[in-house]
Amino acid sequence: MLSKCNKIMHNSEGINATNCKDRLSELPDEVIVHILSFLPTVDAIRTMLIRCFRNLWTFVPTLKFDLDAYTNGMIRLNRCDDLWTINPLFGSEIQEYYDIHYSSDSDSGVIFWVFPRFSRFVRNVLTLHKGPTIDTFHISIDQFPDDLFVQDVIDDVQTWLTFAIDKGVQNLNFDFDSHDAIIPQCVFTSHSLVTLSLSDVKLEDQTQVHLRNLRKLSLFCVCGSDRAFQQLISGCPSLLELTIDNAIGMQILNVTSQSVSKLFLGVEDDPIALNTPALKMLDVVYPSSSSSYLLKVIDVSSLQEVNAKNLPCYGDQVTTFFSQFLSVEVFTLSHHSFSRLSLINTDYPQNRWKRLVLHPCWYNVRCVQIIFGLVAASVELEDLVIHSGYSSGNGKTRFIRPEISTCVMPLLKTVTIHRKENCLVSQLKIVELLLANTIVLEKMVINFEKKQVTAVEENNFVEQVSRFRKASTNATVVFA
Repeated sequence: MLSKCNKIMHNSEGINATNCKDRLSELPDEVIVHILSFLPTVDAIRTMLIRCFRNLWTFVPTLKFDLDAYTNGMIRLNRCDDLWTINPLFGSEIQEYYDIHYSSDSDSGVIFWVFPRFSRFVRNVLTLHKGPTIDTFHISIDQFPDDLFVQDVIDDVQTWLTFAIDKGVQNLNFDFDSHDAIIPQCVFTSHSLVTLSLSDVKLEDQTQVHLRNLRKLSLFCVCGSDRAFQQLISGCPSLLELTIDNAIGMQILNVTSQSVSKLFLGVEDDPIALNTPALKMLDVVYPSSSSSYLLKVIDVSSLQEVNAKNLPCYGDQVTTFFSQFLSVEVFTLSHHSFSRLSLINTDYPQNRWKRLVLHPCWYNVRCVQIIFGLVAASVELEDLVIHSGYSSGNGKTRFIRPEISTCVMPLLKTVTIHRKENCLVSQLKIVELLLANTIVLEKMVINFEKKQVTAVEENNFVEQVSRFRKASTNATVVFA
């Protein structure tokens, strides 16, 4: 990279600049270390071959180790001139690895061979690290066969986590892909952790949990009892955001903390009840496959915003789902939720939503019907946002007239529509119906996606909209 500075360069005035300055070397060490922290750990280490970087990588505050990436990286190595073959930090048995990899039919055999070298790599990096603290520590041992998890592997992982805690790590991400992993007690009593993410591990009943500075907790495919989950969540008095996706063994989620304002909940087939009286925002997603279970809501009395990233599979379940959140102020339906609605017949219960955000599937013939079914049920709706969503095919042949075209929206004041190609007929019909039925509408903003809509299409659209009847004399239409 720095060899370019040794070439003859000419500035804008035509002056020969053979003595080009190495501006990178002039940067303070603290700035270089900050730059290195954005690189993958292995790439940051490789910079030791560049004179100006020296061993500055040993001070980087971000350390990320991924067994899968390490394995794939070894497969792609150049055996002759790659850093891995000449630096003892990484090991030098490349030929042995290639012989085993290409002679073995078992991926697990390859991983079992690689892990000791991966472990040595991590151990050497941690031994040579000179920084007083670590901001981010990431360990991922994914796709490791369960039958190969021996005690030595678990001991290594626990040692690495303890090292990170001793270094005052603020952001810890741990993916072990085995419920045999037992997380060291020191993790649950850390005063430095701000964010903690655990994936595919087992959550044991803890004698003590006190993460006083933790702001964000994420649990993915974590196994444990109700008591174990409750102990962990209750031990985070400053927690603001909580993510739980596939909590194996949890039957009821109790979040009584007044600080937790946002929850992302992935609903699987295991029964789970939601008791979060202080929660403000909820993102909920159902599995794409059929699920017979419906989230049970006990108390969400403070909930203000719901983002449905996916919905249950059956019409009666969808109706029940909507009924659980009738009093929230903001309700959002993602593209996946809209796709689910297009496949089922359901009733939309009357609600008190004040803001409705939709990501429709324009290619579906029921698109306009679904939008107006939701709008008609929202009797206190003041703000409607319709995103460009997803479209395919020809919108002119995929539209049917909605049955509720005469519904009146008494409080709707602002509408924002993001217009996209292949949706001309459907979007024009939505604009026409909204203008004709919103008696207090103040402003409708129609945004064109410039990369997808031609000037001719835009002009035709504007001309047709200008001819539509307006129920509100104060309504203005703005094209952006």
